[in-house]
Amino acid sequence: MSENNGAKAIEKVRILGALDRGLDDVDRLLASGKSDLELDFSACNFISVEGLEWLEELLLRADSAKASVRFVNLQPPQYKVLKVAHIDSLMQACGAPGNQASTPQC
Repeated sequence: MSENNGAKAIEKVRILGALDRGLDDVDRLLASGKSDLELDFSACNFISVEGLEWLEELLLRADSAKASVRFVNLQPPQYKVLKVAHIDSLMQACGAPGNQASTPQC
């Protein structure tokens, strides 16, 4: 689903089940340069180390492409995984300090 925010569309992607590897569709959306991304974790039930690595790489590529990626609807177990990983970019995608949002959106 796309949403227009003036400059770029916002592509909303729902993460289903386990995030145990990269998602090619999301990588293609980012590479297109046409939209910012919103990843909805409401249906995600597990994040593996490979999933964490992919999220971190996705955020690095988004930063290089001047695109934004935001995480929404993380459940407490997934939020805890991101927090314990101590990867600032992942926490910023949730709206932690250092991002435009004033409070975490997860």
